[in-house]
Amino acid sequence: MLSSSLKWTRSQLFLRSRMSQQRRGVNSWNGFIKAKLREENEDHERGDRIKLTQFIAENKDELLEAYSCLTFAQKRAYNAEVLQARTEKSHVARANPKAKRHDINATFTTMDREVSPGLWMALCARTGTEGFYVGVRGNIEDLSEPKIFFTPKAEKFVKEVLHVEPRHLGLKLEAFVVTGLDENTIITRQRPLNKLISDCRTIIQEELESIALEKNIKKAVKMNYVNYKRNIVEHCGVALVGWPLPGPVCNPSKVGGRAEVQKLLDALQREPHHRESCHWVVLTDEELVQRMTENRARHSRGEAVYVARKKRKVTGAVHKSNAIIDTDTEDSSDDASTSDE
Repeated sequence: MLSSSLKWTRSQLFLRSRMSQQRRGVNSWNGFIKAKLREENEDHERGDRIKLTQFIAENKDELLEAYSCLTFAQKRAYNAEVLQARTEKSHVARANPKAKRHDINATFTTMDREVSPGLWMALCARTGTEGFYVGVRGNIEDLSEPKIFFTPKAEKFVKEVLHVEPRHLGLKLEAFVVTGLDENTIITRQRPLNKLISDCRTIIQEELESIALEKNIKKAVKMNYVNYKRNIVEHCGVALVGWPLPGPVCNPSKVGGRAEVQKLLDALQREPHHRESCHWVVLTDEELVQRMTENRARHSRGEAVYVARKKRKVTGAVHKSNAIIDTDTEDSSDDASTSDE
């Protein structure tokens, strides 16, 4: 019911467009006659009122004499009344197929007149502009035929690059729209898995930076998946809630296959108020203390809550002693090995 109402409203807004409908100018004689007829019929009931043609025929001489005595200001006042009546009158556009075809033909006739081939060529010569337009009916009940226009280079492009005749392009577009393929086509092309993982990481990092600013954390905060509970939750007082996958928060590259990564991405892209949203929140003091207590209790039971920092040696330079660098990065162990080749 709602979609039907929206469709009707759109048709009322656009069916009788200003481009295809040119209003006549206001005539002060017509305004004067309408005002006099309205005065004459003021005391008559509907059905007993005098018709316009009858009123003019019976009072022609008196009307002409009265009109000739009007001043310029009085004529303008009658014109203003007509314009006001036009503004207040509610027009309902005719939505039958014949009326639609007439409206479409009138619109494209105006386009052809205002953007004629000669004007297109003049525009091309001045600016090098090329282009085309294609207009087709929106459903099978409409009677209008495809409307197309191509400049020479645009026509050559369609023929030689797209390998389609210009009129065939219009017919294909019409078939696509009329058969409903525009509403039922499902895009089956999948994004690469690494792109999905990258999107997840980007959203998590950007939202973390945003919530850190809300907490007035001055230094840059980088997401740490290995020691998330210590370096992010306990140190920053924020938490990623609504994690949609089994297990704790971890690097999106380690959650599983495409289905799991896509599920995580969907949750991260939802608004925070959505019940299946995954987003950052600021912990209250009580919540932070509770989490820290739980983390320490689990760690004391032997659970890997806090991951020990990995160490690596810096080689290749002469030092009095081996320099030991602590790191929390997840990939540090991969970078630690060096060769002496």
